[in-house]
Amino acid sequence: MLRQVVEGAIMSEDSPKRRLPRYQVQLPLLYKLSAPMSKFGVGWTRNLSEGGALVELDDRVPPDTPLHLSLRTDTGSIEIEARVTWAEETRQFGRDVLHNLAFGNLAPGHLQALRDLLLPLSMVPHAGGRLPLEVPVTCRHKGRPGSAVKGRTGDVDRGGLLLYLTHRIAPGTSLAVTLHTTKGTVIVEGEVVWAQSRNGKEAGELSEHGLRFTSPSGTISLALGLLLTEPR
Repeated sequence: MLRQVVEGAIMSEDSPKRRLPRYQVQLPLLYKLSAPMSKFGVGWTRNLSEGGALVELDDRVPPDTPLHLSLRTDTGSIEIEARVTWAEETRQFGRDVLHNLAFGNLAPGHLQALRDLLLPLSMVPHAGGRLPLEVPVTCRHKGRPGSAVKGRTGDVDRGGLLLYLTHRIAPGTSLAVTLHTTKGTVIVEGEVVWAQSRNGKEAGELSEHGLRFTSPSGTISLALGLLLTEPR
């Protein structure tokens, strides 16, 4: 069956038009098959509606397989029972496997949480949200020696990080950033796209920086997803 990529979603040519619109939003998730002794996997949404989602998972799950999803949002987790309708490997999104999911009935509280998440997306095209994340970081200039700059993260999405650092780093600087988590370290590479001036700052106050990821490999993407789905 021929499929076409349309605004981040893959749809079959003979599929009926969806009754529930899907919105492009990237959220980390945990999933678990209903089979006994199955382990949790990790992934990201590509688009989302009340009735289903297009997701990237770290392994291929056969069509018609039921699974449990736990979506990580800035207000908590949304628990969903779903079924895989198709799965397809594609290089467009790295080494992960794309899956289309149909949702079952959600518990009232989780359904309302999903609706609250989707409402602002319906008002602003291609809107997306960042997730709060506060872990210590160590930053080093990529490709040249120098002392490390320490700080912490503020929030994150698949495109980049908000960093609070002890020293201001000029926009355009390439960095290797080590995130120190309770499960170990995650190293990402990125470029500083903006930096707040330290003028008028009090002693000891950290400077804000926007970092855009420059090499988000599939492994790094999944590591970030796993980090974001850890219990807080």
